Amino acid sequence: MPDGEVVYVGRLLSRNLHSSDRKEGFFKYDEGYLLRQDAYPLDPIHLPLRPGNFEARRGEAGVHGVFDDSLPDAWGRTILAKRAGLDKSRLTSARLLAALKGSGLGRLLYMEKYPAKVRCVDQSIEFKQISAAIGEAGALEANIDTENKELKHILAGGSSAGGARPKVLVRMDDHLWLAKFSSIRDIAPALFVSLEQAGMLLAQGAGLKIPELKRVTVENREILLVRRFDVTTAGGPSAGAPCGGRNAIVSMRTLTGEEDPYLVSYANVAHVVRRISDHPDVDLESLFRWMLVNVLLQNTDDHLQNFSMLHTDSGWMLSPAYDITPNIYQESHILQINGKDGMFSREDLISEGRRFGLSAQKCRRLLEEVYGKLAVWEDVFEQCGVPGQHTQTLRESIKQKRKLAASPIS
Repeated sequence: MPDGEVVYVGRLLSRNLHSSDRKEGFFKYDEGYLLRQDAYPLDPIHLPLRPGNFEARRGEAGVHGVFDDSLPDAWGRTILAKRAGLDKSRLTSARLLAALKGSGLGRLLYMEKYPAKVRCVDQSIEFKQISAAIGEAGALEANIDTENKELKHILAGGSSAGGARPKVLVRMDDHLWLAKFSSIRDIAPALFVSLEQAGMLLAQGAGLKIPELKRVTVENREILLVRRFDVTTAGGPSAGAPCGGRNAIVSMRTLTGEEDPYLVSYANVAHVVRRISDHPDVDLESLFRWMLVNVLLQNTDDHLQNFSMLHTDSGWMLSPAYDITPNIYQESHILQINGKDGMFSREDLISEGRRFGLSAQKCRRLLEEVYGKLAVWEDVFEQCGVPGQHTQTLRESIKQKRKLAASPIS
């Protein structure tokens, strides 16, 4: 919970895990949790706060989406499976959740037996160990046959973060951070670190709330540190809560319930915000700004897991913006805008904002504001060290998108 207290919420049951098409999953809230004054639904759309069994949909691999959100994507699952000794035939969501145990992003902790003493385990490594973690990540990426004891740093702090790129959870200056660093397969050492830093700083300048960022160099390797927004300032070791208090994070993939991200629009995400946010006017405007930033900076990796709702003491709200990285490879967006995946006109952007429930006048005002704030994008690219090599096509594409967005509506 936000104050660091660990609370028993309910029970998961997963079965038929060896079947390719008959995996089943069920969840039931604990009666004691339902009686708490501070109880809240883990998924306000699919797991409302009431007694009874909730069955996972067939496509949810034996667990509900909100629990699958606790698991990392490609990089983290590789680390988690290796740490737990799971082979490829046993890499189901339920077994990976059991392997998480007391660690993970967000509020949820998992255990296979109850009652038992449960506590959150902070598996972040100290920042001074980051050099060793980077070396171990390189060995793992290169498919070098290494023993787990030779990967102790990356296994300790790398199992909880999503995404396909190397990253690790670290503790620095009494705060918890997500450390992102380059891959041995990158075409240029600092390319993606510099692109993400530039994208995030430009998003902040355009009016979006972002996590605190730090960029550091360790042994000629560039690292982007992103402060975790799932960790509250309450709790802590002195209060008997070694991980501190936590905020809940639920992805839009879970909340929309959509399995095919290419069939979803920004307006579908806005519908979820309007339905569950305790601050809908603020959040809808932020989401519209987020959409504009993604379009104008060519952040085309705008899938549903890159948008989340956060639950804090203030209720449900749109999370800070994250993973805003101009894309050098792909111009087509994943989320649709006015029924299209690219070459968006000014009219397309405003039409999609109208589907958010925003007035045309407000959409035009926000578009003009964000457009103006992003005019410094080339200067920020320069300040962040985005290399000219490998990004010429991206730069020309951004210029073209700005022209389209500036064109008057016919």
